[in-house]
Amino acid sequence: MQLKLVMIASIVQLEGMNTLRPCPERLGWWACGDSGLCISSSQVCDGPIDCDGGEDEEPTTCASWQCVHGVRCQQSDICIDIPHQVMCAGDGGQAVCPDSSDQSYCLHRIYTGCFINTTLGLTITDCDTCFCQLRDKSDTKQSTAAVFRSIGRSFRSSHIMARVCAQRSSSEICDGVEDCMLGEDEDPEMCRNRENDPDGFLRGNYESQRKGRKVELDQFDIGNVADLESENVAEITIDIKMICAIFISTLVSVVGFCLAIIFVMFRLSSKNHRKHVHAESIPIEGQTSSGLPNTYILQPVPKKDKKEPTWTLQNTSIIKELGKGFYSKVYLAQDKQFGYVAIKTVDTKKTNKSEECIINEIDILSNIKPHPNIIRLIGSNMEEKLLVIDFCFHGNLKDYVLRYKRYFVDEINPETQEPNRDTYLCASPVLSEHIPMTDY
Repeated sequence: MQLKLVMIASIVQLEGMNTLRPCPERLGWWACGDSGLCISSSQVCDGPIDCDGGEDEEPTTCASWQCVHGVRCQQSDICIDIPHQVMCAGDGGQAVCPDSSDQSYCLHRIYTGCFINTTLGLTITDCDTCFCQLRDKSDTKQSTAAVFRSIGRSFRSSHIMARVCAQRSSSEICDGVEDCMLGEDEDPEMCRNRENDPDGFLRGNYESQRKGRKVELDQFDIGNVADLESENVAEITIDIKMICAIFISTLVSVVGFCLAIIFVMFRLSSKNHRKHVHAESIPIEGQTSSGLPNTYILQPVPKKDKKEPTWTLQNTSIIKELGKGFYSKVYLAQDKQFGYVAIKTVDTKKTNKSEECIINEIDILSNIKPHPNIIRLIGSNMEEKLLVIDFCFHGNLKDYVLRYKRYFVDEINPETQEPNRDTYLCASPVLSEHIPMTDY
C-alpha cells in the first residue's frame, strides 16, 4: 500500500513532463523516455546520470521529486537514498552534493547537523537555522522527539543520527496543531505577530513566549503557587510509588543474585585451597624432609582485561558544535544517564601541543574535589583525547549578565561609590530574613 502511494505521488510530480514514465514491466521503477531502459526510484535525482538522455537528473524533475527514504542536499535537489554510505565519508570521500553539504557538519564519521522537514523530504541543514524540534508523530504519548537515523553495519559506514526540526517558513507553524516538542509553534502571541508582520517573523524579530516569563514580585502570591504545587504532587504520587516499588524489587533481586555468586565463589575457593594444602603435605619420593632443596614456584600472573572506555565518540550521540578554543573544540552530546553533556576534544589544527594541553586539563580536573563553583568532570578518554563535563544550559556568565542586565539592581551609590543602604538589605520572596540583594 505504501509503495502504491509513493508511485501515485511520483506520477503526479511528473504529470505534464515527457521525461520519466512508470515502467510497465517492473512496479516502482521508471522508464527513461522512449529508450525502454528502466531504473529504480533510488536512481532518480541521485547525482549520477543513469538514463542515456539524462532524464533522471533534469532540474525540472528533481525540483519536485520527493526524497522518501533518504535526505536532500542543503542547496540542491539531489536526493541521497542511503545517507550512511555517502555522508561524512572522511578524508577519502567525495561529495555528492554540489554544495558539499553531505560532507559538512561532520566530526570524523559522525554527523553533527540537523534535518529540516519539508514537503519534499528531509533536508540537510545547520542546527542554528532550526526554529524548533519536531515531535515523533508515531508516538501516541507525543513525548518523543523526531530523530532520523541511518546507521550501517560496516566499519566504513558513517553514523548519521540527527534531530528533525522545522524552519520559520514551515507550513507547520501556526497551523492549529502543536508539532514542536514544547508547543512553541502555536504560541498565540507569536502567531499574531506572524499575521501582522510576516516579514519580521521570518527575520526572527518575534520569539515564542513559552520559553519562560518574568514574574513580578508585587503580583506574586505564594498561596496560589502552593496550591498548584500540591495538585501536581497529587497527580504524580501514584507514579512515584510504582517507580519506588519497581526499584526496590529490582534492588533486592540484584543483591540476592550477587550474594549467591559470592557464596558459590567462596565455596569453590575453599575447596581449591584444601586440595592445594593436601598436595603440598605429600612428601616427594626419594627425599627426606631435612634434605629438600629450595623450590621456587612461579605463580601465573593473571591477564588484565583491557576495559573499553566508557566515553567514546563511536557510541555518543553528538547534537551540535558549541564552540572552539585555543586547542580544542566543544560539542553538545546527549547521554542516557547524564542527559545533556559537553564533550571537549583536541583540535590539532590550532597548535601542535593540543594533546599535551588537554591531558593536563584532565589531570587537573580529576584531582580537584567537587565544588559548586567548578564545572564537574563526568568522564574522560585518554586514548581519544577527550573529556566530558557538565553542560551549562544558560551559556557563559558574560552573555548571561549582558542578556539580563536590565533586571539587576544597581547597589552602588554614584555619589559615594558605596553600597546603597536602601537596596543592600532586601526582603527575600521565600525567606523571612533580610539578606543582600546579590545573595538570591
